Amino acid sequence: MALSQSTSETRGQGAGAREPILSVVASLLAGAVGGFLAAQRLGQPLRYPQAQVWERELVERHGHVKGTILAQRVQTRYAQLYAERPRFSERALRMHLERHILPGLALYRTLLAAHANKPAVLKETARLLEASLLAQRDSLDLLKVLPAALFLRVAGRLTIQRDFPAVGWEIEGIEDSPARLAFNVHHCFYQEVLAAYEAPELTALFCHLDNVRFTKLPPGLLWERTQTLGHGDPMCDFCWRRVAPTEVSHDRNDEA
Repeated sequence: MALSQSTSETRGQGAGAREPILSVVASLLAGAVGGFLAAQRLGQPLRYPQAQVWERELVERHGHVKGTILAQRVQTRYAQLYAERPRFSERALRMHLERHILPGLALYRTLLAAHANKPAVLKETARLLEASLLAQRDSLDLLKVLPAALFLRVAGRLTIQRDFPAVGWEIEGIEDSPARLAFNVHHCFYQEVLAAYEAPELTALFCHLDNVRFTKLPPGLLWERTQTLGHGDPMCDFCWRRVAPTEVSHDRNDEA
């Protein structure tokens, strides 16, 4: 009986001694697998958010071979721009730079290198920027069903505070009431960055995306703008106001 108990204790001690070893081995294996997966991710080219939409559009316009080559060149330029990008500490500035400005710049420079016709390149760049925005159907459709008061409160005021901080935009408040939200932008992060990259002409293309986005507003809410920095005006004058459902949102720069 004593021998049996002693043998059981010995076995128990052996099992107990093996537990830390197994734990260490498991940790090492987990670390090795994690390191392998991280290395695989690092080895993959960084893809910009619009890649799938733009490749489809480029192939449709230029044919399968040329369109695929152009899409890969956009990817290569984006990776270079991303590697050399300025490192902003503000989350909002990083988001605008990495997800919008740099992809647009990579697309524009790629098309400009392939085609000497700058007006045509600007037109195609604008078309692809718009296509990538329209591909976000869920968020655009959500705008249509938001009550006007909720849009002014959430999609208007809170989004401005979160995504357009004072470090990147100089915004002058004009009116903030249940019936109207209006402000003027005197300084814009997009304009400053694109000028630094020697492509200020792209600013107007990003301004145009506001027109695409805000034609999807709920009935009874009107968006209008008469000036934009991207078109050479001294400011962008944004205004959303509650109106009769028959009125239509517009930007006078698009009408010119």
